[in-house]
Amino acid sequence: MKIRINKATAADMNILLEWRMRVLREVFSLNEGKNYSAILANNEKYYRKHLAEGNHTACFAVDSDSEKIVGCGGICYQTEMPSPDNLSGTNGYLMNIYTVPEIRGIGVGRMIVEFLIADAKQRGVEKIYLESSDIGKSLYREIGFDDMIGYMKLK
Repeated sequence: MKIRINKATAADMNILLEWRMRVLREVFSLNEGKNYSAILANNEKYYRKHLAEGNHTACFAVDSDSEKIVGCGGICYQTEMPSPDNLSGTNGYLMNIYTVPEIRGIGVGRMIVEFLIADAKQRGVEKIYLESSDIGKSLYREIGFDDMIGYMKLK
């Protein structure tokens, strides 16, 4: 299987939304009820705004033989106050890193993450972080991510 990574654009909106909802359904056991429509609409607003502004990069992993999408990912760029570990204040938040279950473990997730890290480095981003499922932690550690200690989330 030969995989290539394609950068998504606003012209890929339907595919972006389809894959975003696929990821959310798996992570959150989301069904197509009332919240589904609101989440879909809000994700479309997000993509339209942030792709146009250039502060989100999304991509798809494509099987070159079948031309089927087999994975996806994205990175959201934002600015925080500059600090010693991030002089520019620009950071990237990796999100939606996903590979279809039937081909997990062959390096597709790594290709997606490396594509997005390269995008961030090209922009001069010094700080990249993510939230991970248990299944993805070993991959992220292999790439060079460390667990973050001292972070909390308001309920």
